[in-house]
Amino acid sequence: AQRGQSSNDVGGDEGENDESAAAAASARPASRAATLSDMFAPPINLMHRGGGFQGARNVARDSRRWLIVNLQSDSEFACHALNRDVWRDDLVEGLVKEGFIFWQSTDTVGDGQTYMQRYNVNAFPHVGIIDPRTARLMWRKEGWTQANPLTATQFAEIAADFCSRHSFDKPPVAPRQAETNGTNAAATPAKRSVHELSEQQQLQAAIAASMNDANDNDDDDEYDMDDDDDIVIDSDDDDEVIIDDDDEVVCVGSGTNETMAPVTETEKEEEKKPRTLEEEIVTMDIGDEPAAGKDIARVQIRMPDGKRLVRKFRRDDTVKVIYAFVAQSSEEAKNGKSFILKAGFPPRDLSPEIENTIQNCGLAGESITARWS
Repeated sequence: AQRGQSSNDVGGDEGENDESAAAAASARPASRAATLSDMFAPPINLMHRGGGFQGARNVARDSRRWLIVNLQSDSEFACHALNRDVWRDDLVEGLVKEGFIFWQSTDTVGDGQTYMQRYNVNAFPHVGIIDPRTARLMWRKEGWTQANPLTATQFAEIAADFCSRHSFDKPPVAPRQAETNGTNAAATPAKRSVHELSEQQQLQAAIAASMNDANDNDDDDEYDMDDDDDIVIDSDDDDEVIIDDDDEVVCVGSGTNETMAPVTETEKEEEKKPRTLEEEIVTMDIGDEPAAGKDIARVQIRMPDGKRLVRKFRRDDTVKVIYAFVAQSSEEAKNGKSFILKAGFPPRDLSPEIENTIQNCGLAGESITARWS
């Protein structure tokens, strides 16, 4: 009897275990579905909610931040992957919160459809950066697939580069007369020789050229103002005139014989002057790259030519060591061309902190942009 009772008890335990296993199995798909739903959900913590596109634009303008717009389509998996892989990345999240207002919408709601028509959105996902002062689309990328996705690292570099090139301290750039791809070539004015211009027009052209030289040399800025006239200066003189990058005019073939004057005392005093920063960092010994460790700072640097370098420094190295590394990694900088380094959001000039340490400046893990000054 006892043996039968014991057998019944065991059977009862097995029945309870089977019921528990069945309950767990039925709960598992629901849990998995909830996890997937959370994984691909919109980044609520980043999104501006309230007032639609215009509300987000107003907030961005008042807070002096750029406006990021992400337009999605539920039928495109790349849109859901963007939520999972980019907007949830810690670095991207920090950059967006610090320098941008983020607005996300879909192609099925009215505000999203209005945006699509206004900015001629042709594919999804669509990500754009807008100047909230003028509502002008300054940068866009759209229509990629998971075979060649937009990664969190790529977007972080794009955002950092955009903030280093644009500032709310400068007035907004006026749009070109023809920004569409279908620009009428016949409307483009013909190039004119300087000899065909009046004296007043030549003077205006010379002033405009000097003003352009004084501005930043952002050759790849997307929105530059168009000149009214393209002027070609040709010369009939026997002497060839060469203008180098430093705007120094050199006459070749003039036939004049010049001799070197003896070095004066004044020139000797000039030689005794302390070296400039550019001269110092080009010859500065920065040592070998240190091995990884807790006292090591890893820094990513975007060079003026667009190339990206990653190097490890000691945390107690000064910012000048980073300047020296950049200078010695560029042929133009080696030849004396000056540059500036900017980091953070909004980007700050690192030159006032050049004698401070990398640790004190918080540059460990940062992305630094180098630009010609």
